[in-house]
Amino acid sequence: MFQPDQALRSLILVSWRRTDYYVQQLVSGLKLGITGCRPFLKRSECIRLRRQLVRLETLTRRVLVLFVLECPLPHVTVRAGQAAPGRRSSRSGSTPRRFFTPPTFRLADPRPRTTPLPPPRRTPQTLRPRLLYLDQPLPPPEPGEFPPLADDLVPATPLIRRARALKALFDDPAPHIARMARRLARARLSPTRPLPLAGRLPPAARTRRQDATERDAALEIHRVACLALAHFDTS
Repeated sequence: MFQPDQALRSLILVSWRRTDYYVQQLVSGLKLGITGCRPFLKRSECIRLRRQLVRLETLTRRVLVLFVLECPLPHVTVRAGQAAPGRRSSRSGSTPRRFFTPPTFRLADPRPRTTPLPPPRRTPQTLRPRLLYLDQPLPPPEPGEFPPLADDLVPATPLIRRARALKALFDDPAPHIARMARRLARARLSPTRPLPLAGRLPPAARTRRQDATERDAALEIHRVACLALAHFDTS
């Protein structure tokens, strides 16, 4: 089991409470209302929200892992015919998604992309008439004719659901700690299951634009969590 000293335990608790404060401020600033939906945000707001979510989610996962490893992991059994992680059955994919379902916090870090992105498609810049007939509207703009602006409205539903899931975790952390414990127990029994934490923090979590004290605390918690995961035991 993981047994932190008093200084490390204080760092973990302070980081947890500070992250909780930032999450509450983040969600309240979105002004979601009763339904908790906000389908569109400005492009600049989406970029800023994505960076904040990556930083807060990354630190939350590592603190959850340290919370779990302080106690013995539960005993779980891995079935022989159980599907591999990350795969879904065809039956679950055919089930329609209900509206207003509460989002679930993702326990594992997103894996890096293995396949490169395709190159952007470039259309030849050719002159074309802007008015074909006087009694017809203008033709639609070609791709790339108008550059993206910071005030453009873009879809924000995935980011809003991630923010709601993060707030729900801090409102009631006990079920998510139990989920993380079961995940680590299954990963310990099955070597093919990947660990929930990546080996390196994302750029948004280690950028120098944030407070130096918070960045150093996140780096230290990440180092301790990865070290504890490398030697954790189910006994």
